[in-house]
Amino acid sequence: MKWIKRALVAVTVVLVLFVALLIFLLATFDPNAYKDRISAAVQEQTGRELTISGDIGLSVFPRLALTLGETTLANGEGFPDAHFARIREVDVAVAMLPLLRRELQVERVRLEGLDLNLARDAQGRSNWDDLLGDGDARDLPAETPPVSRPPSDPDAVPPMLRDLDIAGVEIRDARVRWRDAQAGTDLVVDPFNLTLGRLRLGQETPLELAFQTRLGEPALTAATHLSALLYLDMANQRYGLLRLTAALDARGETLPAPIRARLEGDLWADLRSDMAKLERLTLTAFDTQITGLMEVESLTGESRVHGELRSGRVNPRQLMQSLGMEAPETANPDVLKNAALDLAFAMQGEHLDLSRLVVTLDESSMTGNVSIRDFTTPVISLSLQVDRINLDHYLPPAGDRPLPDTGQAPAPRDGWPEETIELPLELLRSLNLSGDLSIGRLVVGNLDLSDVMLELRARDGQMDLRPFRAALYGGRVEGALGLDARRDTPRFQARSDLQGVRMGNLLQDLTGETPVVTGTANLRFDLNSRGESIKALIAGLNGNGDLRFADGAVKGINVAQIIRDGEARLRGRAVEPSDAPVQTDFTELTGSFRIDNGVVGNQDLQAASPLLRVQGRGTVDLNRERLDYRLDTSLVATLEGQGGRPLDDLRNVNLPITIRGTFSEPRFGLDLASVLGGRLDQERERLEQQVQERVEEKVQPLIDQQRDRVQQEADRIRDQLGDRLLDRLR
Repeated sequence: MKWIKRALVAVTVVLVLFVALLIFLLATFDPNAYKDRISAAVQEQTGRELTISGDIGLSVFPRLALTLGETTLANGEGFPDAHFARIREVDVAVAMLPLLRRELQVERVRLEGLDLNLARDAQGRSNWDDLLGDGDARDLPAETPPVSRPPSDPDAVPPMLRDLDIAGVEIRDARVRWRDAQAGTDLVVDPFNLTLGRLRLGQETPLELAFQTRLGEPALTAATHLSALLYLDMANQRYGLLRLTAALDARGETLPAPIRARLEGDLWADLRSDMAKLERLTLTAFDTQITGLMEVESLTGESRVHGELRSGRVNPRQLMQSLGMEAPETANPDVLKNAALDLAFAMQGEHLDLSRLVVTLDESSMTGNVSIRDFTTPVISLSLQVDRINLDHYLPPAGDRPLPDTGQAPAPRDGWPEETIELPLELLRSLNLSGDLSIGRLVVGNLDLSDVMLELRARDGQMDLRPFRAALYGGRVEGALGLDARRDTPRFQARSDLQGVRMGNLLQDLTGETPVVTGTANLRFDLNSRGESIKALIAGLNGNGDLRFADGAVKGINVAQIIRDGEARLRGRAVEPSDAPVQTDFTELTGSFRIDNGVVGNQDLQAASPLLRVQGRGTVDLNRERLDYRLDTSLVATLEGQGGRPLDDLRNVNLPITIRGTFSEPRFGLDLASVLGGRLDQERERLEQQVQERVEEKVQPLIDQQRDRVQQEADRIRDQLGDRLLDRLR
């Protein structure tokens, strides 16, 4: 046991001598005397000048403490700023006794007045490249496989850091400037302040961060304040910012309006699972709140981001005003006041999927999904369902256009508009889209459609909307639309097949005026055109079609009244006024048409009613907006059904009616010359028949008498000849 006592005494003596020596060194050692040697060493290692203007303070017991006054490191050669980094003061203190137990307890870390200038010149050279030396990461292998450790492996944390305890960290009045000559960026973060409470691994630590950012051109300033509870678990490689609250106040030339935003949530990073997530997300800006969650998988590989976002009720008009944008004027001023968004998304690389998309706008609701691949040249696919929407509510106000049912005449117009229709041709050529859309009820152009279904395909400048199906006005329509934007002059195609549609109601809603024709319609057409203005499109219009109307009327022309008036003029009588409607009723109307360069031709129009039989032919010149048409009409009954006196003597007489003039002022006329010629021919034939009958009545008895005489004479001569012949034979 004596050797143990002697050993303990020896150790005690050594410790006493060590402490005495340490006290002597601290009392006699002046670290400031080594400033020049420290600067020379830095100069030798980096080629840069290190200037220590402030004092260096050093203490060992009861804490190992270092203080450093103002110190400046020169900038790299060829960069304009005088210094690369400068600090006003650094103060670091570490408890001494825990170090002897291989424990790190930092009593304070304080940094004041950091001024850091980061720069990259026009050649791409950074002002810290020379500080990395020959052994920087650029000389390491391209990929170093990570070392995976099982959860809670104590060896994952260096022994000295396992019981890390930092009483607090404080950074005050820091300034960082980044200048990029290649990108033309000049960004300054000033001031930057950070306060961190007592930090222990596996425990929550209060964190406060505030900084202001200024961008030179274009001018932009942003103030940011962040508070959170910092969580570090190095053993499990789990890190977090809990109860995160971040506020942003940004202003600048490029911003449409000042931005005041607030972000709340819990941010977690689990490096062992190679993932991160933001939970309980709440983002508030421009009186709009968005909530949700986000998760990032595969942090070290090709990351996959997925999550859910939903907004509260948003007033789009107020939002646009808050953004400094002028809200559009709409036909219905009460729209664009209520909107909401709910979506689930996933993004990996250049692939974005909106697997659940719910958008509410005013009284409309849209659901569906959207997929986007390749953000450089997007390939978009979508499937959307809308319950109901009135697109007319979102169009500009009608202005001075005549309102429906007001009787106001349309303003005079000199031909079709020649203004170029500005189409985004480059965008259309780059568009690659496929999708389907269904709408429960759609109002567009004042037309009321339901059960709308359409498929849209767009690729390489060709857009096709086919098929297009909908129910409207008691019937159905199926068709297709096409746009070819591959050339400078776009081409259009339209095909439609309407079955059982109440055409009068459709035209009434579409034009807001009295419809030209009513009845249940079956209409088919196939049209195409090319042009950059309405005038050019009309001039290039070509195609064909056919139609069949049942139980309707043609408005604007009363064929019976025209016949009645023409008959009165033919007889030299005054035209009788009539209060009958200016329309021609029919039970069936059929025909086909062909369009050649804007001129519509029809040669087989047929219409039938209990009163009339009509055949028509002629042309409609859409370019000149003129009509040249002829109706061959014949009566098959009296006109009493039309309110006129009977015209039985005109039955089955061809009565040609002409329609000529402009669209706005058509002229209707009855071809009296043809009618008169027909009547004269009929009278001549009738008189000839009567004369023939009277002649036959007077002459026939004389003819019969002479015939009898001739017959008697013939009999007598025959008898005489017979007697003579017999005498000779005897």
